[in-house]
Amino acid sequence: MRKAEVIDIAARAEQTIFVGKDILELLSSSMYVNPLTIYREYVQNSADAIDEAVATGLLGSTADGAIEIALDHLNRSVTIRDNGAGLANSDFARKMLSFGASAKRGTDARGFRGVGRLSGLGYVQELVFRSRASGDPKVLEAVWDGRVIKRLLTSTATDTALQALVEQSVTLQEANAEDHPSHFFEVELRKPRRIANDRLLNEAEIEFYLAQIAPCPFSPDFSYGLEIEELLSPFDRAGKSYNVYLAGSDTPIYRPYRDTVHFAETKSTSLRELKTFEVEGLDGDLAAIGWFIHHDYQGAIPTSQGVRGLRARVGNIQVGTDRVFSEVFPEERFSSWSIGEVHILEPRVVPNGRRDEFETNTHLENIFLHLRPTTAEVARECRVSSQRRNRIKAFDLAAGKIGEKLEIVRQGAISQRYKKEMMAEIGSLLGEMERAAGFELFDDEEEAELRARLEEIRTIVDEYATNTGGDAL
Repeated sequence: MRKAEVIDIAARAEQTIFVGKDILELLSSSMYVNPLTIYREYVQNSADAIDEAVATGLLGSTADGAIEIALDHLNRSVTIRDNGAGLANSDFARKMLSFGASAKRGTDARGFRGVGRLSGLGYVQELVFRSRASGDPKVLEAVWDGRVIKRLLTSTATDTALQALVEQSVTLQEANAEDHPSHFFEVELRKPRRIANDRLLNEAEIEFYLAQIAPCPFSPDFSYGLEIEELLSPFDRAGKSYNVYLAGSDTPIYRPYRDTVHFAETKSTSLRELKTFEVEGLDGDLAAIGWFIHHDYQGAIPTSQGVRGLRARVGNIQVGTDRVFSEVFPEERFSSWSIGEVHILEPRVVPNGRRDEFETNTHLENIFLHLRPTTAEVARECRVSSQRRNRIKAFDLAAGKIGEKLEIVRQGAISQRYKKEMMAEIGSLLGEMERAAGFELFDDEEEAELRARLEEIRTIVDEYATNTGGDAL
């Protein structure tokens, strides 16, 4: 039998390995479902740049860092700038033209796949990157022409290499150095597409999205914020927050948590008790740390509040939606009743490319397993709250029926026999109220309030019976 010939691929790489143009579409618009995701990608990179500036002494702390998002509605452009370390002139071209070659992999940085910066390509006419590092004389910029890219991607030609596409659509040039800071990085999105209420230029939608997703600080109006920050502070990236300023505001974007949650215009609840927890990893190290807050669990929290669900965060940036841990609740519906976060510390629990889920492995399964006692506690509170509300509803319903029947008795246009039947029914309703008020899971204040109402109604019923010639109940 003739031995198979071994082909030296390395020697023939240029002839045998071909990276086509369509890979760029996969790395940009095809990877992201929500257009606002591009803000997460650029803010995430800015946070890493600020961390680098702190590590090298350019900034005293992350509190000195700033991420500014400018919206130009007239010219239709968005600029996202940070005062982080920036890219050195000598590295700029290589890093701006590379794909999936991030030097962040294996470090504490949040982004590590080297493709997030291209997320805006599918939504704009031009995508511009500008930067310089401290000590560099020049500000360099890379301009990606989205129109040229779209034309080349829609072409029927199948032999266009990725390198050729980049060469035809990207321009490297200098910008006016006097118009820019000594160290910075910025992304400019020119002529973004109008998508669903023009969300890429919609200030309210951008703020609502970033308040949930980005590593923003807690609001001064959130009483539990300082305690949560102290809980997370020993864990480096999990405890870091960054000032993100939108549309020239002097106030940074705050996380959406407040002391009160509104279910409707006339229905709200106050947060009442912070609980914290830890998850041990398979090697005995800390795999995750988290918190949740009890309230009166009136039902599913509206999505408009931006706080519902036990949410996952890595490097203080949210992964997935408010339902990422819904399957670990005894009943999935209780996920939307809860408020809390799980900060993943285990480095082997990694978000997938879109950051909408995690890559599945035993370390992730371990975290899910250890969250079940926590979610079971939330579920118990949900059930107790539901039972309490049902008892109160039964109490109020009986009280309303007694009021209707007393009004009939008061009018006097009924026979004595019918009146006795009516008073007997009132007696039964008082019994229902008594049973409702005696629910064992009411706290002392709740039970005292219901019994006071019950005695008040008993007094009124006795007065009606006496005044109309009947027997007191």
